[in-house]
Amino acid sequence: MAFVRRRSIRLVLFCVVLLMVWQFSCTICGTTSSISVLGGFSKYPSKKTTESLFLNEQQCRATFPGLTKEIDDAVARGPFVLDKKPDDYQGLVQARIKDGKLYVISVERRPSRDMLHAGQSFKIARMGANALQERQSVLYQIHRALVTSPTPLPDTVFSFSIIDYPRQDAWSFSRSNDPNIKGNYWVMPHFSFWSWPKPFLGTMDQALDGISAIENRIPWEKKIDKAVWRGTAWFNSVGNTALRPHLLDATKDQDWADVEDLRWETNGIKAKNSIGIEDFCKYKYIIYTEGVTYSGRLPFHQACRSIILTPPPSYMMHTTHQLRPLFSSTLPFSPSYNSQTAPPPHNPRWPDSYSPSKANIIFVEPDWSDLHQTIEWLRAHPEVAEGIANRQRESTVDKGLLSPAAE
Repeated sequence: MAFVRRRSIRLVLFCVVLLMVWQFSCTICGTTSSISVLGGFSKYPSKKTTESLFLNEQQCRATFPGLTKEIDDAVARGPFVLDKKPDDYQGLVQARIKDGKLYVISVERRPSRDMLHAGQSFKIARMGANALQERQSVLYQIHRALVTSPTPLPDTVFSFSIIDYPRQDAWSFSRSNDPNIKGNYWVMPHFSFWSWPKPFLGTMDQALDGISAIENRIPWEKKIDKAVWRGTAWFNSVGNTALRPHLLDATKDQDWADVEDLRWETNGIKAKNSIGIEDFCKYKYIIYTEGVTYSGRLPFHQACRSIILTPPPSYMMHTTHQLRPLFSSTLPFSPSYNSQTAPPPHNPRWPDSYSPSKANIIFVEPDWSDLHQTIEWLRAHPEVAEGIANRQRESTVDKGLLSPAAE
């Protein structure tokens, strides 16, 4: 059993991690806590508040209403027994908190990642390094939550998994939003809030600084009037194996698109045609694609004052529930549009559809068949488009949901 020693941490407390530790421990022991919500905060939290290391649970809930939805939903499923898994269980880290200290019980040592793909040039050693970095990042996130908590956290045991598919009774980066899939999944913040060592990504706090500089410098009307995307074409989910190839087909030779398949070099560390994650915010439209399950770029894109265009996501990260979708099928150009009612499509994964005046994202068809028409409609309605973009950034950055205090 290895003990993660206390060290000086340069980053900050994340409320979601704190609350997850507390609520997870209460759930497996069959108890719940009674919490009163504090008031007294303004519409948006101050910079001092969003950078605080020492918010307690009540202050977190009052400052960031709705942020803990994934945790609250998991707690509502009731108590459960957490069985110890084999030490070589794929992608799993098993740990405990005792007397305010973090201990590692077991770590699966194989360089196992769902993103390995036959015929690609990514080396196993590189993927093993990625897996190590991601595990360490999560452990550091938990550790800083422990050492900065204003109240002692209860002793508990827990598991988390770094692979793309969520594990039962474990913390994961995402979960399926298919209502027919039942399971005990606990969604935790992505490892990028601590570290994502790719030259075009970096940490969340670094990206937010860069994004804010761009948003303060470039008004909506001066942004590049194109839809931007970079990604790996073969990296698709089982549920939509042609998602990215169809995107490349739909945008090929289109003057409204800046869409390219990444040309990787140095075994997946760098890509010749990559752009910095903050530079996506220079565009009016950002195309988002899920990977095997989720894509860790979504929270970064949510920070932009741009319009995210994506098929309805199938996996929920810890901030995905902030999306307020406008379905492209409800727009006037759609064959299913009815000028009298314009009912939203039936989508059990996303039962709610929002009007153009309330939405902060647009869901297009899974085959991208109406992507061009959607962009042309937005171009023809610039005030509506700008409102959608403003609400996207407001729902995450202005409300502090991507801040150090909120993680």
